[in-house]
Amino acid sequence: MKLLSLAVLMVVALSATAQQKFGHVDSESLFYAMPEVKAIQTQLQNKSKEYENQLTALYTQYENIITDIESNGANYMQAVLEQKYKDAYGLEERIVALEKKAQEDLVNLETKLFQPVEQKAYQAIQSVANDNGYAYVLDSSLGVFLVLPESDDLTNMVKTALGIY
Repeated sequence: MKLLSLAVLMVVALSATAQQKFGHVDSESLFYAMPEVKAIQTQLQNKSKEYENQLTALYTQYENIITDIESNGANYMQAVLEQKYKDAYGLEERIVALEKKAQEDLVNLETKLFQPVEQKAYQAIQSVANDNGYAYVLDSSLGVFLVLPESDDLTNMVKTALGIY
């Protein structure tokens, strides 16, 4: 009796699963097709360039001090030489601090700017899936699927829903 109950339960579970539709979206392709992403990438590149310019100026100052010490160090009085070393050390600290700040700021800015775009894409995927009766939507950009039916690719429908094309 238990075996029969288990068999009936399995048949019911399988038939319920068979009625659900599975779809897939290439989220990477979708994301990079969104015009907002291109604008954000440009903004991030500009901010990165600002930090790069600041760091280049500090590197140049540091190299000038070191070159001066190497070239003229023997001619300087001890107090002047010590001050040059302090200046070089101070620049090293500023460089390290700016590198750290730049990295943190860029990561925070990227997160802040991309979060609404990711949310917009996710909502469009949800909407297309609901409108077309898909119970599950998998991300095909991860590349772990062996078979992906073209008929269940929702990427173009989601792009259309977002006004891309």
